[in-house]
Amino acid sequence: MNQPARKGTGATPRRKFDETYKRHAVELTLHGDRTVIAVAKELELPPWQLYEWRKFYAPRPGAAGPAPQTLEDAVQENARLRAELIRMRERESVLKKSLGILSETPESGMPRLKR
Repeated sequence: MNQPARKGTGATPRRKFDETYKRHAVELTLHGDRTVIAVAKELELPPWQLYEWRKFYAPRPGAAGPAPQTLEDAVQENARLRAELIRMRERESVLKKSLGILSETPESGMPRLKR
């Protein structure tokens, strides 16, 4: 049998994986009918290791989508994001002003109670 070289401590040497291998392993867990545990057994990895790699390499839920492929796409997306930022800033200022108006004490126009 081919046994890994051991250094007298009885422990197996630490394996190192490059980023490509990690990304491929995460893809196997995301796009397939196998569970993380099944993929981990197939790759001879502990399941917790695949879960850790998924934190780093799996796409985030609600991500904006794929990155722009061309310079024109990037310029268009940048313009869209700038316009959205301007709209959000305007919305924020309107909300701040309305909060200030609504939290004012009504002095003018309201009849005072006379005793």
